[in-house]
Amino acid sequence: MKTDILAERIHDSVFLLQPSRPILCTTKNEDGSDHVAPFSWVNPVSHKPPRLALALLNSPRKQHSLENIERTGEFVINIPSLDFADKLVECSYKTKSGENKFERSGFKRLESLKVQPPGILECKAHLECKLYSRVVTGDHTLLIADIVHARYDGEAYSPNLMIKLDKFSPAIHVLNYNLEESQIHVFLKPGGAHVTEVPYKKSYAGGTSKMDINEE
Repeated sequence: MKTDILAERIHDSVFLLQPSRPILCTTKNEDGSDHVAPFSWVNPVSHKPPRLALALLNSPRKQHSLENIERTGEFVINIPSLDFADKLVECSYKTKSGENKFERSGFKRLESLKVQPPGILECKAHLECKLYSRVVTGDHTLLIADIVHARYDGEAYSPNLMIKLDKFSPAIHVLNYNLEESQIHVFLKPGGAHVTEVPYKKSYAGGTSKMDINEE
């Protein structure tokens, strides 16, 4: 039986898109120091040219990362592993006055090649991005960015960029609970893989590529 979401709660329908795959976004502060924060609303939006979209909160307050990106036009998307899920969550916590979130995290910097913000050495892949356009979609601003450089850990990914699940467990976030003195976050831990082979229809045999079939 299906359950309808009532009109007054329709805004919660976006959570039906869980699980998400959070990333760590690094940017440059106005004083030149480094900033890091985790976000989940990130997706590829173009293959050629390579572009991605990152949605950041603009209301009721503008997120610090959004301010940095709007000012500099640059950021780095870092792909974390499940091994440091606790640090991933901690990067979302507020800082004390004068405290730097990147320094507090203890992450090591990885010098970028095409942008000013550094990558995070402990992460398994890094996408250096330059802002292409932005759209205010509501309480979030959608940032469309060109991927100007990328690198990955050869032990975590194959040469064709497939994840090696025996070497790298990506952080896949399901839900969280806010407690008085802490937060509980639930991540999926790979316990294996479900593999399925789907044959082409006979009418497609001979001359029709997989890409043609997928493109409607």
